[in-house]
Amino acid sequence: MIEVQRQDAVVQLTLRRAEKKNAMTEAMWAQLLQALADVADEHRRSGGRSPRALVLAGEPGAFCAGADIAELTRMLRDPVAMAANNALVARAQLALEQLPLPTLALIDGPCFGGGFGLAAACDFRISSRRASFAITPARLGLLYSIEDTRRVVRLLGDTRARRLLLRGERLDAETAQDWGLLDALVEPEQLQAQAQAWLADICSQSPTSMTGIKATLAHVGRAGLLGETEVRAAFDAAFEGADFAEGAAAFLERRPARFL
Repeated sequence: MIEVQRQDAVVQLTLRRAEKKNAMTEAMWAQLLQALADVADEHRRSGGRSPRALVLAGEPGAFCAGADIAELTRMLRDPVAMAANNALVARAQLALEQLPLPTLALIDGPCFGGGFGLAAACDFRISSRRASFAITPARLGLLYSIEDTRRVVRLLGDTRARRLLLRGERLDAETAQDWGLLDALVEPEQLQAQAQAWLADICSQSPTSMTGIKATLAHVGRAGLLGETEVRAAFDAAFEGADFAEGAAAFLERRPARFL
């Protein structure tokens, strides 16, 4: 589930599925999209004055292990359901990226796949030293979406994005900071205090400036996204392919995938 908490001018959304390292189900993506819509609506109705910032976190010890692979495997039987799920994920991540107020990902533990996409869609990322990062669609016979790939390239540059996507490299928190993925890195027990310090600074800025700057960044970042019909078709088709069937089975059976 997605828990929504409010403290003064800050909204916190917490992924609560600790037994699965906060892996996202279709229902959770829908809850996230609705929560973001509610925040955007309140912000709009207040003239940009409230809320002033949003925090996205997972239960302590994990941020988000990505999509629920067991659920995706069941969706293999229904291409329409799979396509609808992919569209829902894309809408939720875009809503997070385009939220008209500053957003902060609070990362404590695994941040993989779709979880990495959520963190990349935020404006800032604060991490504990026990966090780790990976993007592994190639191990499952899938692609990373155009939007997710764009966010990774924007954050890390083309060379390091290729290392994550094509080699499936797993980064510890220190390497992630060295690569420029993180804005701050602290011990786990200092994570909340560090977040509060950042939020206090963010909330002291001009609301007018925050909204306008976010709109400007969104406009600049859209360049080059049009005309990618074939790439999008390949992304969709991968969910119906034999490689994903094998990759998902291998994941669930805890064995190396055997792609033929």
